[in-house]
Amino acid sequence: MRAAPAVAVQGRGGPLWAALSMGLPACAAAALAAWGSAHADAGGASTAAAGALAACAALLWQWRRWRAEPCVALQWDGQRWTADGTAGTLQLMLDLGPVLVLRLHAEGGGTRWLAIGAGEAGAAWHALRCAVYSRPPRATPRVLSPERSPD
Repeated sequence: MRAAPAVAVQGRGGPLWAALSMGLPACAAAALAAWGSAHADAGGASTAAAGALAACAALLWQWRRWRAEPCVALQWDGQRWTADGTAGTLQLMLDLGPVLVLRLHAEGGGTRWLAIGAGEAGAAWHALRCAVYSRPPRATPRVLSPERSPD
């Protein structure tokens, strides 16, 4: 079996990941606020307003947080993965088609979540997917010479 090709990409997940990472918390905040308002026997208009206000606040908070997040430089050299110079073991967590959500277990300890989009990876997208889905390289077994082989 051939080894996975070396690849280097940079990204933060692209527009699909941005929409998901901002939209899902906003929906959760809206649902929680609307449930709390309905539980307090507020009217239908105040329940809707509470949900909309909570969704807007969560969306704004997530958008500011997402904009401050730097691009990650992910690299596979044929032997190990590095993210911004930190080496570790990469694990595929979610494949959304145009976005890969990955988790890097650093060799020195710690975990880092990464999202790389197809638009950000460009021509390296196929090589990245090959490297993510391939098995890590194994050490080649040592072959004993005939004079050293056990009988």
